[in-house]
Amino acid sequence: MKLSDSRNAFAAALLLGSGVIASAQGVAPQPSPTPPAPSIQFPSTVELVTVDAVVTDKKNVPIENLGRDSFKVFEDGKPQEITSFEAVVLPPGAAAAPKPTRRISTNQGAEVRTGRTFVIVFDDIHLHPFQANRAKAAIDQFLKNGTRDGDRITLLASGGGAWWSTRMPEGYLELTSLLKRLDGRDIPDTGQDRVTEWEAMRIHIYRDKQVEERVTRRFETYGVNPGMRNQQSETGAMFDGDPLVQGRASEVYYQATAKNKITLNAMERALNALAGSKGRKSLILVSQGFIFDPNLDEFRNVVQASRRGNAAVYFVDTMGLGGMPIGMTAEFGPAMPTQDIGAAFAENLERAEGAESIAADSGGFTVKNSNDLVKGLQRIADETRVYYLIGYNPTNTAKDGKFRKIEVKVAGKDIRVRARKGYYAALDGQVTLAKKVEGGPDPQFQEALDSPFEVPDIPIRLTSYVFDETLLGKASAILHADVDLSSFAFNAKDGRFANTLEFLLVVAHRETGEFNRYDQKIDMNLRPETKDKFTKSWFPIQRDFELLPGAYQAKIVIRDKNSSKVGTVIHDFEVPDLATWRISTPVLTDTTQPIQPGQENAVPKLVLLARRDFVTGSRLYCQFDVYNPMKDKATGMPKVTAGYTIRRKDDGMVFLKIQPTMIQPTSLGRLSRLIGPPLEGAEPGEYEFELNLKDELSGKIMDFKEDFTVLPRLTASTGSN
Repeated sequence: MKLSDSRNAFAAALLLGSGVIASAQGVAPQPSPTPPAPSIQFPSTVELVTVDAVVTDKKNVPIENLGRDSFKVFEDGKPQEITSFEAVVLPPGAAAAPKPTRRISTNQGAEVRTGRTFVIVFDDIHLHPFQANRAKAAIDQFLKNGTRDGDRITLLASGGGAWWSTRMPEGYLELTSLLKRLDGRDIPDTGQDRVTEWEAMRIHIYRDKQVEERVTRRFETYGVNPGMRNQQSETGAMFDGDPLVQGRASEVYYQATAKNKITLNAMERALNALAGSKGRKSLILVSQGFIFDPNLDEFRNVVQASRRGNAAVYFVDTMGLGGMPIGMTAEFGPAMPTQDIGAAFAENLERAEGAESIAADSGGFTVKNSNDLVKGLQRIADETRVYYLIGYNPTNTAKDGKFRKIEVKVAGKDIRVRARKGYYAALDGQVTLAKKVEGGPDPQFQEALDSPFEVPDIPIRLTSYVFDETLLGKASAILHADVDLSSFAFNAKDGRFANTLEFLLVVAHRETGEFNRYDQKIDMNLRPETKDKFTKSWFPIQRDFELLPGAYQAKIVIRDKNSSKVGTVIHDFEVPDLATWRISTPVLTDTTQPIQPGQENAVPKLVLLARRDFVTGSRLYCQFDVYNPMKDKATGMPKVTAGYTIRRKDDGMVFLKIQPTMIQPTSLGRLSRLIGPPLEGAEPGEYEFELNLKDELSGKIMDFKEDFTVLPRLTASTGSN
């Protein structure tokens, strides 16, 4: 894509061509489908088995202050020695007020906030619109009052269109905005030939004659296919049941199966993404539930994924207090025959058996028969605030791949313990947990994208720049990443260093669910001096997109092909209303393109960076464009002034202040400014750059602030984080 001319030479210099920067000798970009990855594997050696245990009294109040000696762990009925133990008690209270979005996101630095991980599955394909509204209100209260600082939240819709990961409290506003556009899709069948999903399964799978008779009676009562029972075929044989009922049941069953697979696959993806991370992990399924179908492998896959990830599944049943199934009440059609009303109530007990069984097996619980969904979600929040991390080395060292049952006990009256039910042992050698399906997504990339956790194994910085409007009413935006190649496993051969950098970048729109996906591999065959350069200065990657206004979340996955090592970063950014008075994202950098012979007096061409640390004495460049200012009726020209201030963060002392001056427009009325104040004399430390603009004709003002760090000359490194 070529950006519009309003950015002039400045814009062209930033892009350095469309796509990924690969200007160094020996680096060849090669667009391709996402390459295959080695299967995700567990080592064959016996490792520590960890269990998260929640202990409550008979009123479901979490019990604190238990020690190691209070617990006993059994595997397949045999006692195990507890080798590691930790009691986790998080302070009560909700998360603080939302914080501003980070301009630069990185997967490096110490994790100073501890928190829980919640994956909220909004099961829109199993939610009636009315129930969806109740569920959204309850989830909003949970986010507001049930979470705390440092909690990781992933909100996803089972039917697709939403998969948003964030931290609290920063992400509260994004999550609530996302909730507003979600809705239920499960519209009950109001036809006289309606068959419930439970009835359909009983008839189609189990050939349940009682249920078939019930449906047949209902059909006859409504005048649907009367008199089909006991009819004879041309051969004189009696019909084995009502063919219309059986056919309708088969149709409903396959429709229900398709819906169930969608929800279960979404749950499995989310649970797989939690594997390998520590701490309390919970998946909250907000749904009307779904029937348990033993023929679906997806049920077993979800249970196995919860055991692998040591994650508890909680089921919030939105049906509320028990009643007849939706679609079987008088408001949706003729009244149900009296003899079938009891059967309808009994059906409600089976309606959500599948979701309930998953919750129970994973160490979670079900919130049901209650119209107070807020209270149920708060119970989940309270329970996850206090838990115990228990580890043991199993006495059974056989690598047979079999399921091992886990039981955790605590002595005492009316004490309840919830923990995962077991795990699958490793096989001799290595156990493959995920394989690349032909034509499907790369499992390592997919799990990294789905995970709410950022993987730090490859250091990455990621930022965004939003520029002018395109002809399509979209903004021209650039996602820029810097990658630390010092951790890459290069193969040395013939005086060069070879490897392949593989990456996947996804940009998702919060409101519409629309996403842009780009994957590429960059083959590197570097000379020693080039490798040394990128090792010190990091390797730049950038992609340009055309994006509608709104909030976005970008996720990038970087993989070292030689070692299969992965790094990930999540970055939130905003594309403003393009019709308003605004500026492009100011480019803050200390780096310019090399000066070509004969162009010594030309305007410097800036290089995009995803870092904000600059050496004392260097020159701090800033460049931006101004869009949609008011224009003088007489001249047709805008009048915009701009000034800036650089101050220290610790004491607010001003290092440099430039009073506002007029930005001189081009003959076409376009506004752009480039400044380059030196940082000579700036002491090392944290600083703030503040840009102030005013539209002199309309009186509107605009401020932009960004933090940066000044490093000493001798210790500074352009690749520092």
